[in-house]
Amino acid sequence: MKTLHNIFLLAVLVLVQACSDDDEVMNPANDMVEVASVAVSDSDFKVVMYMEEGMSPEVGYNDFSLGLYTNDGEWLSNAHLSITPMMDMTEMNMMHSAPFEADEHDASMDMLQTFATVFVMPSTAGNWTLDVTVMEMDSEFQGEVSLPLTVTAPELTRLKSVTSEETSYFITMIDNPDFAVNSNDIEFTIHKRESMMSWPAVENLTIEIEPEMPAMGHGSPNNVNPTHQGNGHYKGTVNFTMTGDWVINVVVKDGETVILEDAFEVVL
Repeated sequence: MKTLHNIFLLAVLVLVQACSDDDEVMNPANDMVEVASVAVSDSDFKVVMYMEEGMSPEVGYNDFSLGLYTNDGEWLSNAHLSITPMMDMTEMNMMHSAPFEADEHDASMDMLQTFATVFVMPSTAGNWTLDVTVMEMDSEFQGEVSLPLTVTAPELTRLKSVTSEETSYFITMIDNPDFAVNSNDIEFTIHKRESMMSWPAVENLTIEIEPEMPAMGHGSPNNVNPTHQGNGHYKGTVNFTMTGDWVINVVVKDGETVILEDAFEVVL
């Protein structure tokens, strides 16, 4: 009798685990927070945008995920989404896009599609949307939808823009919530504006960094200048020797020509 009881308990545990696994597959956004959603016309679908907890769209570099769901909340894994960020500056009768990245999505994997956008101004300048193209493979549905977003200016600036030799560059320091007293990874992106709709990554520049603690009158040793790693991303190492208010002095060059000489603030 005890053996039968143990077998029954084991079967229940297996069933519970299987249901748990099914829930994870059906809701791959379990560890993220919904920040925006919009219904897709002429369908029973909606596009949902997720970001990490505590995050929301801000001026600078933003990671996020998108998923296609039914209006009842069922995740549709066999779908493909593509985006174009758009800013409508109504008062100036002008529209433009922004730098963005998209993953190489495999619909067979139980995961949402991941994207990134460098929002170059806050929503106070106009209206941001993500224009999303939707393809749902099982029903062969195709459609388009605009996802409205509110983009705010962060407390500490993470985007610098500059014009050099008639080219507009946008240099972003990707926010690192894990910055601490020690050596830290630091990452920048650089894009340029070729037209209102074309904002390609820039891969041939150099970045020099020098952290400084103005209140204490010192810097820090053992920093590594960021180098290009691909798709306009530059990675290096910054060393903070104590808590407090720091600035990271940044010089961006094209050969010997200085494009940008500025600083980003960091508070530890």
